[in-house]
Amino acid sequence: MAFGHHGFGMWQHQRSLSYLESGKPDVRRTLARVWLTLRPYRLRLLIGFVLVVLGVGASLVPPLLIQAMINDAIPHRDVRLIVLLGLGMFLFPVGAAVISLGQNLLSAILTQGLIADLRTSLYEHTQKLGLDFFTWTRAGEIHTRFINDAGNLQNVLTQSFLGTMSNLITVVFAIAVMASINWRLTIAAALALPAFAFPVWHFGKKRYTAVDRAQRALGELSAVLEETLSLSGAIVVKSFGTEAEEARRFGMVNEKVRRTQVEQTLVGQWSTVVLQALAALGPAILYGYGAYLVISHQARIGTVVAFAAYLTQLYRPATSLAGTNTTLLGGLALFDRVFQFLDIPITVPEPEHPTPLPPLPRDGIGFERVSFSYPNSQLGSQEVLHDVSFVAPVGGLTALVGPSGAGKSTILSLAARFYDPTRGVVTLDGVDMRKIASRDLRSRMAIVTQEVFLFHATLRDNIRYGTEGVCDEEVEAVVEAAQLRELVERLPEGLETMVGERGYRLSGGEKQRVAIARALLRRAPYLLLDEATSSLDSQAERLIQAALDRLLQGRTVIAIAHRLSTVQRADQILVIDGGRIVERGTHEELLDQSGLYRRLYDAQFADAPLHTEPAVPTSSG
Repeated sequence: MAFGHHGFGMWQHQRSLSYLESGKPDVRRTLARVWLTLRPYRLRLLIGFVLVVLGVGASLVPPLLIQAMINDAIPHRDVRLIVLLGLGMFLFPVGAAVISLGQNLLSAILTQGLIADLRTSLYEHTQKLGLDFFTWTRAGEIHTRFINDAGNLQNVLTQSFLGTMSNLITVVFAIAVMASINWRLTIAAALALPAFAFPVWHFGKKRYTAVDRAQRALGELSAVLEETLSLSGAIVVKSFGTEAEEARRFGMVNEKVRRTQVEQTLVGQWSTVVLQALAALGPAILYGYGAYLVISHQARIGTVVAFAAYLTQLYRPATSLAGTNTTLLGGLALFDRVFQFLDIPITVPEPEHPTPLPPLPRDGIGFERVSFSYPNSQLGSQEVLHDVSFVAPVGGLTALVGPSGAGKSTILSLAARFYDPTRGVVTLDGVDMRKIASRDLRSRMAIVTQEVFLFHATLRDNIRYGTEGVCDEEVEAVVEAAQLRELVERLPEGLETMVGERGYRLSGGEKQRVAIARALLRRAPYLLLDEATSSLDSQAERLIQAALDRLLQGRTVIAIAHRLSTVQRADQILVIDGGRIVERGTHEELLDQSGLYRRLYDAQFADAPLHTEPAVPTSSG
């Protein structure tokens, strides 16, 4: 919820890269962070490791049984041994399959738990980020981190952790068993293994880069969809007849996604081809050398057949290890994108040791020599507020007036602590806002913005939003006070009517009155108001003005005034221009000064007689 607007379109997308653009990959650092992320799951990892060892052990027994069958049971015609060996050939694979089932179940629980935790961390961190992040980052790019990046980690985690553990143990155990049977054949079988190293590293680095590019393209596509297919975006596109232009823009981004996805897929396919070629080299060496050993009476046929079976046990996990390494390096790009998001600095941090507020409001909201520059803005380090000082006293109405871009919205944003000042202090009841816990701060404030956002929920839920323990009678009371009774009676289901996405079933004036009802229900002593009657018809303005009369009673108010007629009875009027307070005083005092306020007033009422119009009352009534 922002009071100001700071850019849009392609330039905004380019600015967002300052938050979301990846730096140079640091594989070791990412692996270390992944390991720290897995620490809460170490017990499950230990159980998984035990299951892996048992499963590998069970899968390595059948080749030994085949060797005994060919070398001993058949030559000696030992029927009993043949039956036992045959039974073992059935039971051990079944046992390995059951263990594998448990391993897969554990892997799914671990993986989904980790992804859920990462999404929760992403969401909680995003909620703590300042408005500057949301100003410069498109919603589609944020959604990509939550949905695509976190979701695609499922395959990475499943294949790369317990899968890697299983494959590694299988290779080690297989080599150990093979060496105990015949060390010469073991050397022959293992000759091709070192050749796996090059494609693992070469294609792994390429996949890391390809995955990162593909995810970026998906983020851009998601952002285009978010902008043009949302209700607000669709109205703008249809209003200006730019469907063809937007379709071309979508086509360009979609082509980029296609190209990066093909690149990502081809990296994996080429690595598979190379690894399969290497896997075919081993059997050729083994059978050739094994035949020579049998002919020269240095090995028995059963031993060579057992080794042939072990080649599958050896090369399949070795190939999978190589592919997993490539997948892992690609997956690290996904982890990098998630960690990069979690590393975005919080510009409005919670205080480590919050200062409690006094029980009742006493000192109002104070600005003490406040200067401010928007973080990561188009203006760079240029200040948009300069040495602003004033006090909005308890029980009074302080109005902010001035030309567009003067700094009024920035002052209201600082008063709400959506940003912290670059220099100076903003206080609430004498306490620096940076030392107040956000929950305490929000409990004392109600905010009504010019652009009202309503959730796709019932009218009642939108009025009650952010207020706990409110009974139906209190909701009905604020419906009356906010001049919403006629609307409620007109809606098909009254307060239980769904208002639609962003409240599009309601008019602008009706949404404003819902926002006023929401603020009334909070009973907060401080009100920040971006007055929004300037673009409404006279009937809607009359209803909102009546609702505001109720809202302002007994509250301390800082209000941006777009129509000067609404602030003629304000306790103090601050005239803002160029980020400074250039005039201050009451309506009559400022008219007498014949300065900027007088010029603004005359410009608004050039064709009207100079008289006092109905005004927003002071908070004292």
